[in-house]
Amino acid sequence: MTAGKVVELGELLRVVSIDKNSFVPLYRQIADSIRGAIARGELKPKQLLPSEEEIAEALGVAKMTVRQALLELKREGLLYRRQGLGTFVAFPKFEHSLSTLVSFSEDIRSRGMCPGSRILFFGEVLSDAAIAPHLGVREGEPVLRIHRLRLADDQPVGIHDAYLPNDISISREELEKKESLYALLQEKGFQLVEAEETIEAITANTFQAELLGLGVGAPLLKVVRTVFSNEHRPIEHVIAIYRSDLYRYCIRLKRRSSVGGGENVVF
Repeated sequence: MTAGKVVELGELLRVVSIDKNSFVPLYRQIADSIRGAIARGELKPKQLLPSEEEIAEALGVAKMTVRQALLELKREGLLYRRQGLGTFVAFPKFEHSLSTLVSFSEDIRSRGMCPGSRILFFGEVLSDAAIAPHLGVREGEPVLRIHRLRLADDQPVGIHDAYLPNDISISREELEKKESLYALLQEKGFQLVEAEETIEAITANTFQAELLGLGVGAPLLKVVRTVFSNEHRPIEHVIAIYRSDLYRYCIRLKRRSSVGGGENVVF
């Protein structure tokens, strides 16, 4: 099955099976089958499913049974509905580890998807009080600003607003050719070894909503990162905005050994 195409009814029936003699409710069987097909990659992001009526008739069940199954999958974020168009397979959640420094392009490629971008602004600007301290420059000094809409398989997933010290020479043509800023920086001899990062929840303003195809006020993740070289020199400060319905961050925590043998912890 090809991403972005209509799933033919026959194709769907090959991955959806039900047993009317089972004690498992029919809607749950349908949901489980579709969930499994998405997990196995048999149903891909942006594919349009047949209508509820078509699925119900083909399976010999009530339309409400199919609707309940699809609603469960929508609540899980596996499907989404577009008014007047139908029900589509959603993009998977991008689970991102906070213990590894990777570029957007590296991250998206590791998921078997194609990274992309649309440059919104590329040029010199004067640093302000919000940017200068992170790059180790004086307020008012020129810095390079790279503002991009980030794509995964042509789907808008984030907005990156990056700032670099002005003595780092990068052209727009070089970035468009290389696509990955981190790869281009490393190609120019900058070793990116560590970063400081903060994450917070925000809501989409008009500009962000339009770029990401969301409604104003939709929940977003704001990630602010400063990347350092092996000499602990700030190389990039970026404000990244991501769709919260597509991104999930994870971190592994270890409990410190209690001093003097065990303390009670109350939650």
